[in-house]
Amino acid sequence: MKILDTKNDKKYLIDKLKNNKIQNKILLLTHDPSDEELSYKNFIIKRCEEFDISYIDHEFDENVSASEMVKYINSFNEDDGFIIFLPFGDFEDMKYLRKNINIKDLDGFTYKSMGKYTSGKIDYLPATPKAVAKFLLNNYDLKSKNIVIANNTNLIGLPLATFLSKNHATVTILNQHTTDDKEFIKNSDIFISAIGKGNYYDKSYFKDGQVIIDVGTSYVNGKIIGDVDFNDLKDLDLEILTSKNGIGSITTLTLLESLIE
Repeated sequence: MKILDTKNDKKYLIDKLKNNKIQNKILLLTHDPSDEELSYKNFIIKRCEEFDISYIDHEFDENVSASEMVKYINSFNEDDGFIIFLPFGDFEDMKYLRKNINIKDLDGFTYKSMGKYTSGKIDYLPATPKAVAKFLLNNYDLKSKNIVIANNTNLIGLPLATFLSKNHATVTILNQHTTDDKEFIKNSDIFISAIGKGNYYDKSYFKDGQVIIDVGTSYVNGKIIGDVDFNDLKDLDLEILTSKNGIGSITTLTLLESLIE
């Protein structure tokens, strides 16, 4: 088993952010945020301060209307970026937000961004699938590869699958109703997991020669672990990018990179 990492990708992104003076700001938007959302937001704030990027941390009131949200967001410069931390409280009318926000979308939220990444434009992907896609494109030839993704959300699995298929991979998305998921995974060239179940996949799911990208994170006994029990895979001849020092370490940097582009 070969443990992969994103150290080169991380260095490239850090150097790029340090060498570009970013004038536009980022809006960090929450609505009844969970502890996980707040933790992610605070990490982004630390990165903003590290690279001297201006940010506005705004939590919407419980009874704010969709039109009021859009009016506030669009009051900023169109080159300013925004990220909406999902789930966005109990607010149901997401269609209105996706349709009417006009400033720079950093996390593949608006319908405009969705249309762009479905046509194969990587810069419009949400931050996590964008980081995964860049890692794969930089390290592997995806043409004719059989890729299985364990995540069918609009934030990770669906946009990533669409982009990878546009780059000539054959993509299968697993969901909670998939039967024989072990068979799908074992027959893949590349397996990408983002289900958030600690050490869920053991060696019975894999075979020699595969590439595994573990995007999942779970808190177990105060530690962050991934979906794949990589310690159980030591006897297999495969490559694995674990949750530690993996995609998570470059996702926020990829998000901020979009302010430059």
